[in-house]
Amino acid sequence: MESIRKFKAGQKYSNDFDYTGMLKAGARVKDDAKVSNLTKLFNSFEDVNYHTESVPLWEAIKLLESNEDNRNEAILKLAEFRELCKNELV
Repeated sequence: MESIRKFKAGQKYSNDFDYTGMLKAGARVKDDAKVSNLTKLFNSFEDVNYHTESVPLWEAIKLLESNEDNRNEAILKLAEFRELCKNELV
């Protein structure tokens, strides 16, 4: 049996992809995370077909990219994303 490679944001699908690590990373994402790091995390979620969970993350990224005044709304989207990740972990 292959060992699982520890998840790193931006990682693409592989036979040893760490789905649990990805979800844990999503559940721990900080409100003040850099957009570039959020984008890497989003790319990983999308690459392994976790589209439903990644929707609020994408919305938060777009809000943060469009205007700093949208930060409070983006924080709400990140909270929604974290909750979806936590729900997948149970």
